Amino acid sequence: MKQPNVPSASSAHNESERRSQLLQEQPGVVGAQWAVDACADARSNGRSIEGGWPGTVPEARMRVLRALTQELSQGRHAPLSHAELVTATSAAYERAKREWSLASKSRRAKPAPLAAAVARKDGWQAR
Repeated sequence: MKQPNVPSASSAHNESERRSQLLQEQPGVVGAQWAVDACADARSNGRSIEGGWPGTVPEARMRVLRALTQELSQGRHAPLSHAELVTATSAAYERAKREWSLASKSRRAKPAPLAAAVARKDGWQAR
């Protein structure tokens, strides 16, 4: 007699682990990419990467929804719960804010290459 196609407890556990791992890792990836996009946008518009993070929580929520909904559906997982969305949104927002801050600090720590070259050409020395 042929056995019905019933997922075993082991495969259900593996799927649960994959979902959990996805929900832990993806918000950080979303946040990091958001910061990269924001830095590129600022530079392309001639703005500095300084001051507070320009993103908002609603923007984070939309980015998380877009990315995780796609990932979860591809893996045939259940949609995000409200609690998962809140947690993932917070993680993405915090990661983007941290990356922005790091980009801002690294930008201030180094003199602008063009300004340094002009200063040397003019004989001016920073003291």
